[in-house]
Amino acid sequence: MSEVVPIAKGRTTLIGFSTPRHFNPVSWLVRRFTNSECSHSFFVYWDDDFECDMVLEAHELGFRLIAWPRFVKKNRVVALVEPAFALDPGFLRLGEWVGSVYDFGGLIGQSVVQFGRFLQRKWRNPFRSSKAMFCSESIALCMQWAGHPDAKLFTPKETTPQDLLVFFREPGRATILDIQRWD
Repeated sequence: MSEVVPIAKGRTTLIGFSTPRHFNPVSWLVRRFTNSECSHSFFVYWDDDFECDMVLEAHELGFRLIAWPRFVKKNRVVALVEPAFALDPGFLRLGEWVGSVYDFGGLIGQSVVQFGRFLQRKWRNPFRSSKAMFCSESIALCMQWAGHPDAKLFTPKETTPQDLLVFFREPGRATILDIQRWD
């Protein structure tokens, strides 16, 4: 068995972008509507209690924690970044969301937002919920809670994984980590 090399140990909270390894209709729709190379965004952090890398994600099963090795078995990592601005203060606030439901309504409302973008209009997500969230929303909220200087660029209920990926790929916003071992 190969040795597991930690990726988040000693680092600030990481942000990842992925797509499922097998067909998933929700992922396909997200990528199609957002013209994106990824359909999902998530956090990776080192957990001292479990002594392993863990993923915190808003998933169809709810807002949950999953071990990194289990996550990469089912997901193809598109990018993994270490933000230049530490998000840890905002990340800690996400703990109260673990176990909450996934915001399917907000995800459906994203189609309205994307149609508005296509028409070069800014439309609000009509089905946003204050009791549930989807993946890219959790990252945008985390950025706001952490006091990230560019967090105002994002409206959490209208942010896509691709919006975040483009943002973090811009020079000076994050260190892009090598993902070859997880493609």
